[in-house]
Amino acid sequence: MFLNTVLAVALLLIATVDSKIVQYPRPSIYEKSAHFGLEVDGTDMYTVSYAGYDYVQLSMNEGSPTEFRIRTLDKKPITSYTITPQKLPIVAQVEGNELVFSVTKAHYLIVKINDKKQFVILADPSETDAPKSSGKGIYNVLEYGADKTGGSVTTGIQKAMDAAAKSPGSIVYVPPGLYTIGNLLLRDRTSLYLAGGSTLRFTGNPSDYKTLFTKSDLYPGTWWIQTEFDSTNVKVYGRGTIDGNGYNTRKKKFMADLLVPVGTKNFTCDGVLVRDSSFWAVPIIQAEEVTITNIKILNRFDVTQDDGIDVVESRKVRVKRAIAIGKDDSFSTKTWPYKTGTTVPYPNPPQPLSDAFFDDCLSWTDCYGYKVGQGVWEDQDTVTFQNSVVYTAAVGIGIDHKFGTATASHITFKDMDIERLHGNAHGQASWLTIFVEEVGSGAGPVKNVYVKNIKARAKGSRGGFIQGYSSSAMVSGVTFMNVLMGTSDKPAETLKEMNMLETKYSENINFVKP
Repeated sequence: MFLNTVLAVALLLIATVDSKIVQYPRPSIYEKSAHFGLEVDGTDMYTVSYAGYDYVQLSMNEGSPTEFRIRTLDKKPITSYTITPQKLPIVAQVEGNELVFSVTKAHYLIVKINDKKQFVILADPSETDAPKSSGKGIYNVLEYGADKTGGSVTTGIQKAMDAAAKSPGSIVYVPPGLYTIGNLLLRDRTSLYLAGGSTLRFTGNPSDYKTLFTKSDLYPGTWWIQTEFDSTNVKVYGRGTIDGNGYNTRKKKFMADLLVPVGTKNFTCDGVLVRDSSFWAVPIIQAEEVTITNIKILNRFDVTQDDGIDVVESRKVRVKRAIAIGKDDSFSTKTWPYKTGTTVPYPNPPQPLSDAFFDDCLSWTDCYGYKVGQGVWEDQDTVTFQNSVVYTAAVGIGIDHKFGTATASHITFKDMDIERLHGNAHGQASWLTIFVEEVGSGAGPVKNVYVKNIKARAKGSRGGFIQGYSSSAMVSGVTFMNVLMGTSDKPAETLKEMNMLETKYSENINFVKP
């Protein structure tokens, strides 16, 4: 009997290692989707019900076909569907109440079936660097008293982090479970690993956190999980969840940035799921050499100013393979004034921003998909958004120079696909808008903008802007190449064809043939 048990366990372990599909336990505080089920290569996945859309998270091996089979739980036949990104070579077929397709690579997909809410599939490549839960250099939070039931505000994770920091290069390991925590300081040369099925949860109670700033049009706020100032080689990775409990936090007139690499160098984040932010989800503040990959930001549409990733006064930032969903901007860059509102806790005086690169991203927002601004208090130079998709937004791509007198220059949007547009963001409602405002903090120029290889399936309900504010705050040097409007396969050759109708204080607008 004992040998049979050992053999069964061994076979289970082998199957787990060899399996090409990895599903993650649904955290205990979440409900399963009432609308959708999903089988991946015959394995039923743990779906999650959410506000405005449902989702599922998994990992898979790449290179060979993997079958996805979405079923509607009301068992009504599927009569219509879309799969975003539309540019992917996904061929689906309907089998009654099931939508079936296969892929050879992991993708982030937004699926719309009939008149149901969207179903977001978050498939990542299989993990290759998951650490063991114990051993040399591993600090398992359970050994430091962390409560994995969520029943108390636990300090065990910070205790493990502080202990690990005494041995640079160590890993703090968070196993599956629910951990309700206060402020967490990520220490110098230390990694935080969130195993799939683990959830860090914000309490929503202001008294559990340090108030670091106050935003005049909102509330006091904090940085929930932040790096130590002047730190290097900090890493956050794994397939766990960082849950900001944002909707409930806002009800208590408080808010938090969730994951904040600040005043740090060589920061890496890979694979985590960030959800329900009460303010900016992942602001990268005065940092250098930052790499963010395989990140999934799932915010709500009933919480304002819940940006996805904001690069703020940082240098050499790489964001690759990311999805950001929420009411406010998905991906943006900003520079701000000294010790004012949200910048009070910044470690350094205002810094210029340079060399920010966003690649292979997916946006769903009520504001801008990809944006430079609104703050341009210090120069922003060499910002690139490429190979990315807008599921729907008020403005697809753009520059809004609203605050400050500094220059935004060498901004590139290339290989972008704008699928849908809806509503407006502060009056802007176009696939592209580039403009300068003056609202009491001065105005500055926008120079050298490159818009290349764009598929604007929707143009927006209002004309676009390429508009400066004055002769000293011009928009100059905008180059268009291979912009396809609507269903046309012929590149636009005029501003009118692109629905760019407002062009005051602009100069040197050029069209280059591909």
